[in-house]
Amino acid sequence: MNHPFWGQVAEDWAGFSAEHPVTLPGFERPIEVFLGEELLEEDEEYDPTPAQLDAYAATFQEFLAHAPALLAELQEKAFAQYQQLYAHFYDDPAQSGQPALGLTTAAQHAAYMQDVGYLRVSDEQTLRLVIHYDLDPEHGLEAKFVANTLVEIGGIAET
Repeated sequence: MNHPFWGQVAEDWAGFSAEHPVTLPGFERPIEVFLGEELLEEDEEYDPTPAQLDAYAATFQEFLAHAPALLAELQEKAFAQYQQLYAHFYDDPAQSGQPALGLTTAAQHAAYMQDVGYLRVSDEQTLRLVIHYDLDPEHGLEAKFVANTLVEIGGIAET
């Protein structure tokens, strides 16, 4: 199906995807966009309606208008999570086997959050940003935004 904002919308490996990737401030590479919920079972079916695609476009455009502040908040909260969960490991060469990272700011930490897997826009003005987090490659990092509010940060598929 073709949509005025998303272009060609087609079923892909993680549900329906938009034709063109998007760019977000603070991230170097374009980001693949999925629309609607992820299809978990082979026999599951989900066909977004034109009205849903319009709502997803409105959700994304509104997010984009607030992206600098929202992504700065994500960086701050992800850094706080790093300090709580990971800093003791990465600042101790005896544990990590590497020189201490010594990260003291959210901006320094953001360099480890650049590998964005994809962005998913779904119902209820929800947007999830899935990041292949360099400091926890096993779990990654996922941020869930609802109505332009960062409501949760966790591992991939945990929000």
